[in-house]
Amino acid sequence: MSTRLAYHVVVHALEARAGWTPARRFAAAVSHSLDGHLPYSRYLMAGAEAKRRRTSESTVQRWVEDWLATDLNPVVQTMGQLTLPANTAWALNAYTRSAQVGVRTTIALSPTAHQQLQVHRELLASDTDPALCRAGVVSTMETLLAQTRKNAMGMAPAGLRPLSSLARVLGVERLAAAQLAGVFEAQGPIPIPLAAHQLGCHHRTLERRLREEGLTAEAVRQTVRLLSATHGVRGTRSLTEVAHQTGFSDLSHMSRAFGAACGMAPSLLRQAARGGLLPEAA
Repeated sequence: MSTRLAYHVVVHALEARAGWTPARRFAAAVSHSLDGHLPYSRYLMAGAEAKRRRTSESTVQRWVEDWLATDLNPVVQTMGQLTLPANTAWALNAYTRSAQVGVRTTIALSPTAHQQLQVHRELLASDTDPALCRAGVVSTMETLLAQTRKNAMGMAPAGLRPLSSLARVLGVERLAAAQLAGVFEAQGPIPIPLAAHQLGCHHRTLERRLREEGLTAEAVRQTVRLLSATHGVRGTRSLTEVAHQTGFSDLSHMSRAFGAACGMAPSLLRQAARGGLLPEAA
């Protein structure tokens, strides 16, 4: 059986670690933009440890909401723009079918006016389903649906959040990684030595500063490129055009990047962005 995974937001919410500085949160956002999953075994251990600490479900929910507020992963960014709860439900179900998650959680919305969440969980990686793990997953879904309802009321975000914008939200604009992200956002995925020159330093100096922040220049460049491609996937250009215009060598290269990031192909993300409509003809 292939390795099963868990979404990083739920794992971090269950672990509820102290000492997460804004700089660490920024580094985590970069890392999890490129790979939004952690080992399923860690997810189960985090659930067990949270139970031992007598963590409440409300605490898990609060941490889920906190982590989602700084999550730049393509699947979360895509769902964060939707305006119909039914479309968000479609996207969530498509994600759990596509990604190699340890528990396939499918949801439906009740036909009542309040559209209450109905949840079904299919265990794929173990025979246990800890209560706090369930709470974390359901809280993630409820938070994304709540964002959809806000969007429908005209409280929609301005658009997909770039990396430099998150740095401003977290108050870490002076980080080397944040400044480097600004260069790549303005000029595209240029060579790292050239980007370092734009910042007035040697690329080895830049890499040293980035290591101190828990990142690499390549991770920042890949994240900016992937977020740009996520924006392009929501548009009308062909996916091949999006790949070339955002710095990928070809569509297969871009598809592998999205697969690593969120377990979903660009075509499936495009379907999600369009509310589950059938994709355009190849």
